[in-house]
Amino acid sequence: MTDSCTTDHTAPSLAAVLGPDLHRVLAACRPHTGRPTLVEACTGGNVSHVFRVRGKVGSVIVKVRGRHFARIAHIATDPALITVEHRALALHHGLLPDLFPKVLAFLPEAHAMVMTDVFPDGRTWREHLDQHGATTEECTRLATALTRIHHATAGLPPLRDGDGDDLFRAEHAYGYCLRACDHPTLDEACRRLDALPGRQLILGDTCPKNLSLHGGRTAFVDLDNVHTGAPLFDLGYLLAHVVLHHITRPALLHPLAAAFLDAYTLPSHARSWRDDDLLATVAAGVLLYRLEARIVPYPATAPPATANRVRHRLRRLLDAGPFTVPDMLDVAAGPVTA
Repeated sequence: MTDSCTTDHTAPSLAAVLGPDLHRVLAACRPHTGRPTLVEACTGGNVSHVFRVRGKVGSVIVKVRGRHFARIAHIATDPALITVEHRALALHHGLLPDLFPKVLAFLPEAHAMVMTDVFPDGRTWREHLDQHGATTEECTRLATALTRIHHATAGLPPLRDGDGDDLFRAEHAYGYCLRACDHPTLDEACRRLDALPGRQLILGDTCPKNLSLHGGRTAFVDLDNVHTGAPLFDLGYLLAHVVLHHITRPALLHPLAAAFLDAYTLPSHARSWRDDDLLATVAAGVLLYRLEARIVPYPATAPPATANRVRHRLRRLLDAGPFTVPDMLDVAAGPVTA
């Protein structure tokens, strides 16, 4: 559920995805690219098909939603749900234009959007993390941006009508993630999240494949998981991915996590993160979800032996009862084997 923007040579072409709507979508790109000269399929997106369209003037991103998940073909979906993501992008860009892409054109009949390209180097933070560890400055910048987002979206109405957000949270945010791990402690964490005060719009999929930190700028993409929930879910979700991408660099785990969590300052999260067992449980659950990848695939971030060792240690931690973020970090920083 991400929009990584490097080229995927195995993905279907834009023409194959759009069919007769191709010319209308390319015409919508033309004011921003000039005459299109290159169309590249982007890797990583599980739900929608994502392409970069280039021309002599510039580049844009085209996102198209079909009747099945783009890279999990057995999961059916409603292509009209791109309307909800369009609403989320318009809202978030309007509030924080420096953090989110702008929708340049929305073609609901084609279930397609044309957006600004916020990956100036064409690479996601995930791709940078595959080559080197994060810095404390990057983690501080991410937490500061997440704080700004949660402040800006507090008090806004749901994106979905009726009980749509409740269903989405149960089926997607929880169903594909925390509950997919089939552990009673994570089921209880879902119930505790829903009982927290201060529910509001949250991003729902804050992971490195949906981020750019290039050139000192922070940008978030892929808002098809925006829903009403607890900001703590976003915080734990992003923390889990910081941990996930550094389990082969264990010396970095505690300083990066501390830089990230110390910089997050939403008033509703008043309890010290070092003592917050719910934050620790959510982060551990998301980390386990990525390591086990039962429903939603996620490219490996560590050798199989290391990943399996961390996975087993996380399950034992969940079995043992309440634990803290430092406990979870200690588990992730356990012995590493190449």
